Amino acid sequence: MAHVFYRSSGRAQLIDFFLAGIVLIALVLGGCGDGDDGDDGPPGPPGEPGSGVGVDISNATELTAQITDVTVSSPPVVNFQLSDENGGPVRNLPASSISFTFTKLIPGANGEASKWQSYINRIEQPGVGTGTQPQTQATTENGADGSLTDNGDGTYSYTFATDVTNVTTPVPVSWQPSLTHRASFEIRGFAPVTNPVYDFRPSDGSTSGLFTREIVKTDTCNVCHENLSLHGGARFETQQCVACHNPGSTDANSGNSVDFKQMVHKIHRGEELPSVVAGTDYCIYGFNDSMHCYGEVVFPQDIRNCSNCHDSSDTDTPEAANWYTVPTIEGCGSCHDDMNFATGKNHAENDLGLGIVADNSQCVGCHASSPDSRLEVRQAHRMILQEEAERFSYNILDIQFGGLGTAPLVTFSITDPTNGDLPYDLATAPEILESNLRLTTGWSTTDYFNDGSTSSPAQPDRTDIIVGGALNPAAITNGNGSYTLAANIIPAGTAVPITGSGVVTIEGHPAVDIGGEVTEVGPTTAAEFFAITDSSPVARREAVDIARCQNCHQKLSLHGDNRNDNINACVVCHNPDATDINRRPAPPTADGKAEESVDFKWLIHKLHAADIVVYGFGGSLHDFSHVAYPQRINNCTACHTDDGFYPVDDSQVLATTISTGLDPTTPLDDVNITANTAACSSCHTDSAAAAHMQQNGGSMDACQAANGLVTVRVDTCGLGGTLGPTISEACNVCHGPGSLADVAVTHDIN
Repeated sequence: MAHVFYRSSGRAQLIDFFLAGIVLIALVLGGCGDGDDGDDGPPGPPGEPGSGVGVDISNATELTAQITDVTVSSPPVVNFQLSDENGGPVRNLPASSISFTFTKLIPGANGEASKWQSYINRIEQPGVGTGTQPQTQATTENGADGSLTDNGDGTYSYTFATDVTNVTTPVPVSWQPSLTHRASFEIRGFAPVTNPVYDFRPSDGSTSGLFTREIVKTDTCNVCHENLSLHGGARFETQQCVACHNPGSTDANSGNSVDFKQMVHKIHRGEELPSVVAGTDYCIYGFNDSMHCYGEVVFPQDIRNCSNCHDSSDTDTPEAANWYTVPTIEGCGSCHDDMNFATGKNHAENDLGLGIVADNSQCVGCHASSPDSRLEVRQAHRMILQEEAERFSYNILDIQFGGLGTAPLVTFSITDPTNGDLPYDLATAPEILESNLRLTTGWSTTDYFNDGSTSSPAQPDRTDIIVGGALNPAAITNGNGSYTLAANIIPAGTAVPITGSGVVTIEGHPAVDIGGEVTEVGPTTAAEFFAITDSSPVARREAVDIARCQNCHQKLSLHGDNRNDNINACVVCHNPDATDINRRPAPPTADGKAEESVDFKWLIHKLHAADIVVYGFGGSLHDFSHVAYPQRINNCTACHTDDGFYPVDDSQVLATTISTGLDPTTPLDDVNITANTAACSSCHTDSAAAAHMQQNGGSMDACQAANGLVTVRVDTCGLGGTLGPTISEACNVCHGPGSLADVAVTHDIN
């Protein structure tokens, strides 16, 4: 969910996740009556094997699995049941379609972390890559290797081929029945099955009072990944992942550990992994020696935010605090992989051997024993810039507007929430005086277009609060910690009439002193609406939920920390009439275009779908063609509000400019894509989809008049152009709520 951006080499790859939902319901076993009160007849002939009650597994569209019991006398025996989407029993599971794991949990001691150890292992031989030595890997046991019994009523029993009480090959694993053990399985070839796990203590069969190691849970991963699905779509649960991805497992082809904590940390640090920065890609070889490299992964938030995945306040993950209470060479060295603990290189503040660590018993002394020490793990991972940003709150207190041709008078303050909301003196506060603090004014909230502004195409006007390192002399000091400043004039007599309501934002990055170094931080951008011709202010529609963006991004901060955590600060600039034409160098550019739309609905969809190149400040190139989104691109509610993905009323929402024409200061000669077509075609790029949209009123070559009327482009748009047929999109007829092809249904939106 996600939201991690994975950049893969070559063409963009979108991580493909299974789309079927998994419904967790209890199995209900019901008796079957024949509806006849007469005497029982003679017994019938025996049925075919596996022809009991319930449905055949090949006919089930959803599967739920539950392990009901595990016993160990020599080989373990696992009893389990399968049910379908209606809660009915599922039969005829082929033995070759199920695979089992069996592990024990070894408690940590002397600084070592607890760890899972599989009883089922194999030796992998190096075949490709840089690895040269055979390596041990935990693995699964296929159901065809042991004995699977189908009881014909949705219940099954499996007897392992592996005698876990006597494992000597390929590596010896001692039998310790007093420890916590875990059995799990996966099923392939049918509807996806959430992997069931069964934790118990073999010595007494108890499932309660067990020693545990719950560090991260699947639901946390799915905040970005939506439906964590790996290894061909059969493994979904982190509790099963650790059965194979434990400390004893190594990829022979690369020589890299596939221990869960090491591998996942390295994958998510990606392009910032020290070894990758130094020039060595991080790769793991999978099925059929397929190479998977993660050196271009971009984690969309601060990697130091360990509690984002390891939430110690969650009762489902009681050991999540291990990231700071049990520091280890393996765990810490996975992200800090430029450290050589044996020699001390990069581990201390110098290379004099002061950071030599013989084993994990020495880690706690520096990194977990003193909460106030800068070496304590949480202290070392503090996100100081984010903490400093919390010292600033931008507050728009009032907006007075006298009508077109005048400037809104904005009363505002900047306060410190960490100090009782004490107002900053903007004339003296050094943090403010070194900032680029300013007001931004945009119009109209029906759909921003900013016609008549001093910044084209379609950009809002800006008024500096700080000018030349001093408070703007036009600002009025009100004596109560607030200030009043006139924003830019909202013009009258524009080519496109300005009506409705407008918006004012406060944006900018204060400059704070951190350890003697002045550094910019990004407080949350403020936005407030005001009436232009409306009787009272009307806010812009909300189609995107910023909290859902933050699920992956944690802190959505862009444009040099100027605009943060506020969608209204995005859409006032990224509006339908805006392009990057003033930033883009002359063609040929990276994509061979003269300009690119930066309309929010176009830009963000294409960015997440890895299909856009835009130019920013100073002509800086932003090529998103290698972005890979960590979940289904069609799970619209990962970003949108619960209904914000439906087709819009194209009489209210502007068409998206793809060419600003001869005069970038006016939208009237722009070439446009109609509103819904712009949103949908940003992901649906094939010719069949384009044809469908155009057959239903959409256009990718349209003109839009001052009154909003959209017409087919005949020659040129605007003054002197030929007026073509009027067009209007009919998307809601089929794709609106409850319609024949409701977007929520066709996109399988969660």
